[in-house]
This record gives sequence, C-alpha cells and structure tokens, in this order.
Amino acid sequence: MKTMEKKMYMSPVAEMLEIRMPQLMAGSIKEDGDNVEITVPNDPQPGDAGDAAAPGFNPAKLLWTIVLMLVMTLTANAQTVATVDPAGPPADGKTHGMKIYKKDNTTVEYPFSAISHVTYLPGVGMKVYLKGETYSFDYLYSELTKIEYQEDGNANANSKFFSMDDFTEAWRLEYPQMNSRVSITGNTENCQVVVKSTPDYGITYSVEWDNALVANRWTCYELHEGNTLSATDRNDDFKADLEVAVSSTLEDYRNSGFSRGHLCPSADRQCSIDQNKQTFFLTNMQPQWQKHNGGLWKNLEDLVRNFATDDTKTGAHCDTLYIVKAATITDKVTINNEQVDGIYADRCVGGEGHTHELIVPKYFYMALLHYNKATNTYHAIAFWTLHQDAGDTNKNYGDYAISIDELEQRTGLDFFCNLPDEIEIAVEAAEPDMTFWKLTRTND
Repeated sequence: MKTMEKKMYMSPVAEMLEIRMPQLMAGSIKEDGDNVEITVPNDPQPGDAGDAAAPGFNPAKLLWTIVLMLVMTLTANAQTVATVDPAGPPADGKTHGMKIYKKDNTTVEYPFSAISHVTYLPGVGMKVYLKGETYSFDYLYSELTKIEYQEDGNANANSKFFSMDDFTEAWRLEYPQMNSRVSITGNTENCQVVVKSTPDYGITYSVEWDNALVANRWTCYELHEGNTLSATDRNDDFKADLEVAVSSTLEDYRNSGFSRGHLCPSADRQCSIDQNKQTFFLTNMQPQWQKHNGGLWKNLEDLVRNFATDDTKTGAHCDTLYIVKAATITDKVTINNEQVDGIYADRCVGGEGHTHELIVPKYFYMALLHYNKATNTYHAIAFWTLHQDAGDTNKNYGDYAISIDELEQRTGLDFFCNLPDEIEIAVEAAEPDMTFWKLTRTND
C-alpha cells in the first residue's frame, strides 16, 4: 500500500461559483472569546459605523453571517453539481480521503476506500456518504478548524498521465494503463483509444489500437445485469474501423488461413442489433487459427460469460465482471524470467489487393476482475493460452490460470490500474483462488 500524500484545496464548487469563502480548507479560523479572525481575500474593512457600534457588536461576525446567508441561497442549485457521483470521476480526476479537525480538539478520518461521495454546501458544510450506508455524516464549517484532503496514492491511474477531458472513459476499472503513444487524434505512428457504445446499453467495449503495428493492443469491457441480455442473433458484419487512422481490412484476412478472432465476443453483446454489430469492427480482432478461435478461446469465453451471469460458477454473486482481452504483439515476452518469442515469424497475409500483413500473436490472454457489491470484495484471475493450430483437448481450464501480477510481467501492461492501490496490490498479487473460481488443474 502506497503512502497517501496530503493536499489542501478549496471546494471545487466554491471556486466554480466564485464565492470568496473563508479559507477553511487551509485551516484559517482563529477564535478567542468574541474576537474572530477570518481570512477572506479582499476583506471589506469596517468603517466608522463599526467604531460607533453598540457594545458586543462584532463586524467580523456580522460579515461571516452575511456570507453564510448569501451562500445558503445558492445551496439548492449548487447541490446538483457539488455531489461527486461514484459513477464518474471526481471533478479533479482523483479520489480523496479526508481528515477533519474539529474545534473540540477531536478529529475524524475517512480513508478514500470508505467514501462513496461527498456533497458540499458552499459556506455551510458538507455531507459525507460512506459506501454501503444510506445516511450521511454532516459537518458544519463553523465547527471545524481544518480539513486535510488525502490523495489516494494511486500513482498508476490513467488520470495521472492523461486528461480525462480527452479520454472520458479511461477512469473505468476495466481499463489498463494506456500506452504512452496514445493520442486523441490518429496518425500512422501513434495509438488510439476508441470507445464503442449504444444509447440504450452504454459502452459496448473500449479498444486501444496501434496504428503503427496495425494491431489491437487490448479490448476491455464489462459484463453485468444491464448488458447481458440475449435479444438478437450474431450479425457477422465484419468491417474496417473508420475511427482509427490505419485499420486492418477484410482483404488483409481473405485467403490468409487465419480467422478474424473476436476479443469482445459477439455472444457477450446481444442486447440489440446495433450493439452486436459493433463487435464486428476489425479493430476488435486478432488473426487466429480457427482451431484456437473456435476451440480453447471460445470455451474460455463461455466460461467467462458464466462467471458473470451464473452465480453457481463462482463462490459469490457477480455484480460486475471487468474484462481485458488481448494477444501478444511484441517480438519478445518474458515467461519464467526467460525471453521467448511473442509473435510468429509468418504473418497473416491476405488475398490479392490486401494492404497489410498482420501480426500473428503467439499467445492470447485475458484478465478478469470480479466484484461483489454486498461484501465490497474483488477477486482477480488471468488466463494465458498458447495460440496454436490445434483443438481444445484439456478441459482443466485452471491449467491456463495465472495471477494478474504474472500476466503483467509477461506482457508489460498494467491491468486494473484505476483501482485504489491497496485493493489493486492485494488482488493482483494473489494466486488465483481455484476454489472461488471453481476450477481444477491437471495435477490437483
């Protein structure tokens, strides 16, 4: 678990409304009897009327009362934008814990992993909601001396390296850390992240595509109750992807001896015709021998689908299964501290008029993160398969299971980087729990 870094900042809502608030977030209240010192940028100075006030009259306290009355009139409008919704990233792209210092010399601390969201009432106070609770813990700023906000220490999150304005979905838990060559505009040398979605069922999947290699780096998506309906048949409308600068084409595969192997499979996206069609973009494909594509790979895809939809297939109900699927596209990968070939020397060479000779991966793999909301727990597992022109004869799928850490060492990718570090470290380092996943190995 990484050390949290403390950071002071004003409520983003207060800044947005341009209210010159007392700098409570920096610990700026001092009180001694009737004397109150409040630091306000460009404080108005009391005039002669203040000197002639009746005994006990305190201009500073009057100013504070006026400020409170002013901002309270804005509360109704402000709340809709002040709440940080857990379905999206915080306004600054980060997750925060907080330590609250009270005037009675007590403190209250909430780790970032416990907080669901916080509602700020500018100039008045804040409501802290914890995960699994329906009520809030309320704090008036007048009762506090200081609030310390603590960064989550998630040094590898995509938000630390990329603008969430440019990559609006990259905060999602299924996203690996994006490649340094990713750009919002495509050219022949960079990588692009493309998000496929439909209005009715949200994101179908996201893909990182390498224009220089003309290859998929990864496809990631979620399986949950809202996107696993079966309302349409397989579409089979394979097509190039015009959203990337350099897409593979149908001619690149034609008569090559390789299938167009799905990463996000058609069977995982059958809620609607439009949703299913999106799985047939060639950016969601890798060249595969059909015996692997229709054998071991398909059987693992069926297994993964069951993990998400059938509670009897794992040790707990799955609210969301976060999935990354990909194949090796680099010359070398590291297995058991030894460098081995990551691709085949022979390329996928299409028929007459083909534009590209596509990389043929030597290994296909997937990373899974299982989340159970009732217990707020995660389980992770990875599968690693040798891509070969052979059928699936080994039904002990636990033989293909490895930890996420091991998969990261083999591929150089950083999976589930957007998880809080304390969770990420725990679930990725652990060896797959064969009892939880109800898998067996040949030697068991």
